[in-house]
Amino acid sequence: MKNRSKSRLEAVLSVDGLDIIDGKTGSMKKRGYLVYPGKTLELKGFRTSHEAVAAFKFSSVGNSYANLRHGETRNVGVLWLAVFAEKGVDPCFPTWREAQRRDGARAFAEGPLYRARNTYTD
Repeated sequence: MKNRSKSRLEAVLSVDGLDIIDGKTGSMKKRGYLVYPGKTLELKGFRTSHEAVAAFKFSSVGNSYANLRHGETRNVGVLWLAVFAEKGVDPCFPTWREAQRRDGARAFAEGPLYRARNTYTD
């Protein structure tokens, strides 16, 4: 996640229904990561200590971190992100040009086979 605004943002994230900071049930009431203007937040797993993370990996529902750690599978496959601006600060995003660019964006990336198949003309 890249902060393209002019103010700090707080990002609260959960994967498989679990908060990525503490690995417990996710909630918007929990604390998130502060992302400063122009900076990028890259997360590689659930935080298990200040120094270590349990890496995000695709697996079966039965082998998911949520199931193995908590016996919970209801939200496996759900990614959730909430972004909060500082109170009383206008984050000034997106610009009109950026809003137009995003409006035309595709929700899902196209695979190489799809692009190749649709570039040929008869």
